[in-house]
Amino acid sequence: MTLNGAVSTEEPSQRAASSERKTVVEVEDLTVSFGQGRGSVRAVDQVSLAVHAGDICAIVGESGCGKSTLAYALLDIVPPPGRVTGGEVRFKDRSYSKMSKQELDDLRGAQISMVFQAAMNAFNPVITVGTQVMHRLQAHREAFASPAEGRAYFEHLLNLVRLPPKRVWPAYESQLSGGMKQRVAIALALLLRPSVVVLDEPTTALDVLNQRLILEILKDLHRNLGLTIIFVTHDLAVVAELASRVAVMYAGRLVESGTVKEIFSAERRHPYVTALIGSIPTVLDSGLHISPIPGQVPNLAQLPPGCRFAPRCPLARPLCTQAEPPLLGDEHHHAVACHVVNEHLQVIEPDEGTAGR
Repeated sequence: MTLNGAVSTEEPSQRAASSERKTVVEVEDLTVSFGQGRGSVRAVDQVSLAVHAGDICAIVGESGCGKSTLAYALLDIVPPPGRVTGGEVRFKDRSYSKMSKQELDDLRGAQISMVFQAAMNAFNPVITVGTQVMHRLQAHREAFASPAEGRAYFEHLLNLVRLPPKRVWPAYESQLSGGMKQRVAIALALLLRPSVVVLDEPTTALDVLNQRLILEILKDLHRNLGLTIIFVTHDLAVVAELASRVAVMYAGRLVESGTVKEIFSAERRHPYVTALIGSIPTVLDSGLHISPIPGQVPNLAQLPPGCRFAPRCPLARPLCTQAEPPLLGDEHHHAVACHVVNEHLQVIEPDEGTAGR
């Protein structure tokens, strides 16, 4: 059985309290495929993940690893020709596969929302931000007692993302800077008061100052609104700054999951995660030092046998090219999928009552 991919962020003395929190988003053996027949590839391959209320969960990996596809699946909006071909996604114990189209439409935005990677995609360029907000409020009349109340709440959100409502409300998308667009996109995603927000690369294409500002804003929103945050990134610095839990993907599979401390500091770590951390540029006395990961991410249509990271792995053994390693957790449910790393450790595969804690 596969271990769910989000584990407790607290020290052992706090884990019992953490396990009492409700699971809000749960993915079980999810597979998302593109194409048909022999040409079909699995962008997400049998991934399991559990996110509890109040988590800040990072989904990490190189480009093409399937992290954004997984994020889309969390809202059941995988773009065609992609489709879910196995497993399921549950929101507060309700399976998407058992919901009607109307129920899914009602779920998105009001209970779980998304901020897409390109902020400009959140805007209609020919109408003002204020007009767009009013259109959304008209489409969801049940969200507020009146349009005036909805506008007041959006202006409150603008203040939370550190933007002046009087400046933003009459503005067109073209009149906003990149950093402003990202912050308005976050406010729009929160308009219907969802409890969970998914962000795809929230700091990509922003300068360093705006990146820092977005991270501070997300921390404030998490604290002030009680949000559960799931964010996709390839930036380990952002993970260290913001996340409490981390799920690392490689070639469509989940290869490690744990707390931030476990991912960055534990001795037991997947070789890919070790290589990712080692590839972070550092400035030494001799100048800038970069340690790139050798080789290339495998083509999903031509995956190597056994472990998908084996052709690039310094620890690879014959077994690694013969069998795909299971994702196994230790006594703290820090999970790693590696034959070599798990060889001499007492590992556990949790039962239904402990999975994902």
